[in-house]
Amino acid sequence: MTSNNNNGNNTPSALTVAALHARATQQGTLSAQSSSLLSGDLGGMVIAGAAGMNAEDIQASDVTLITLVLDASSSIGDRKLAHAVVDGEKLLLDAFAGAREKDSVLVALWTFQSDATVVHGYLPADDATRLEVGTTYRTGGCTHLYDTFIDACAANVAYAQKLRDAGTPTRSIVVIVTDGEDVGSRRPARVCKKLAEDLLKSEQFILAFIGVGNDADFKRVATSMGIPDGCVLVQQQATASAVRAAFQLLSRSAVRASQGRIQPGVAAGFFSP
Repeated sequence: MTSNNNNGNNTPSALTVAALHARATQQGTLSAQSSSLLSGDLGGMVIAGAAGMNAEDIQASDVTLITLVLDASSSIGDRKLAHAVVDGEKLLLDAFAGAREKDSVLVALWTFQSDATVVHGYLPADDATRLEVGTTYRTGGCTHLYDTFIDACAANVAYAQKLRDAGTPTRSIVVIVTDGEDVGSRRPARVCKKLAEDLLKSEQFILAFIGVGNDADFKRVATSMGIPDGCVLVQQQATASAVRAAFQLLSRSAVRASQGRIQPGVAAGFFSP
């Protein structure tokens, strides 16, 4: 697994991330079981992904954290969807950059295949990386869906707890976009599901899933990972236009959530009209 994190000295240590998870457990964001599952997996991706702006540099009174997790496996390239994915990512960032609430939104960007990459931790949309095919977004390898989802959520929990410790109310949106089911993760779907159940129960998180194509039963995959039905979007056609349409809906939904119009939790209905 690799990191291209550009948050400089704001990257925490493993001990700091472990302490943040411990406080999240004390405050009910994580159960003891999930905390135990995460404690053995504080690898470089979680540490890099938990980086972000210092709390004292955030001007907003409350913050929405967007963790965008994009499949970059070989099938994305084979289907010639890479350009549509990077176009969609830019659309999402531009939607936040143009919103009234932009100062209260921080975006972390991940890509994944056989390995995950943290492009950067939590930054304002204006400062977030606009992906480019062949440089910051390269396709190849298989789909480590479960491992990446767990690591991205673990990083989000740590950074969100850092902001809460500083007195900043925080909501989180974790969105994963994929064109296939898991291949090769070390951890199974049931670990994703237990973690998701905790995060949703805390009513601080929206967990969303976009599946593109018909190579997998994405509703089943998402359910096995603990993603609520109203937060699952399936585009049956694995085409560039379908990918862009999915990102358009994601952009509208994410802006609505950042405005407080979609409440975190099991009944979020993230992709509802």
